[in-house]
Amino acid sequence: MAEQVRKDIRMVGEVSSAGGYYRHVRLTGEATFSGDVDCVKLTQVGELEIGGGLKAGELKITGECDVRGRIDAGAVSGRGNLTTKAGMRADRLKFTGNVETAGDCEAGAFTLEGVFAVSGLLSADSIDIRMFGPCSAREIGGSKVIARKSRTKKLLGLIKADGNCILNAEQIEGDYVELEHTEAAVVSGNRVEIGQGCRIGRVEYRSELDIHKSAIVNEVVQR
Repeated sequence: MAEQVRKDIRMVGEVSSAGGYYRHVRLTGEATFSGDVDCVKLTQVGELEIGGGLKAGELKITGECDVRGRIDAGAVSGRGNLTTKAGMRADRLKFTGNVETAGDCEAGAFTLEGVFAVSGLLSADSIDIRMFGPCSAREIGGSKVIARKSRTKKLLGLIKADGNCILNAEQIEGDYVELEHTEAAVVSGNRVEIGQGCRIGRVEYRSELDIHKSAIVNEVVQR
């Protein structure tokens, strides 16, 4: 079967579509797709709601993007609010704002300045988080996991950041783990640094461990 021909689509203002198979999707304003969207590139400025899933080689967001299904993307970038009800996978995610998923979030590289809520597993080779407010995931895993409180001022109107700037997780695991302002039951890794504001139930490490004097760690185990 021949590959379906992809066409460009541009939507401006308050518009809606059934969804479809596209090359470049350009959206400005308030756009709604009732079904799945499959595209090479999606560029959005404004508000976007997709009633199905989203597949995109490149996803650039400025504003709010709400996807009822799953997101599968190559590169995800932008500023604003990104929400999916069925999990997300991306080769690279670099985002400023709020990321929420009701499933797992998988990426090659996950770089976020803002807040996030992942109901399942957040996994990536490289995880670099600069927190503006409360962040959470059931589990976090990667080769390199860094979570720190952002040193910059909160961007008003961009990030939903009500509450304390704390990362909550049941388990965090990586080869190199560096944490600040984190509450977790278990943190494990080869090289582990527990920074200020942390409350950890148990730390398991193999070669190196550093614990800030203000951090609380109930149990330490060297493997």
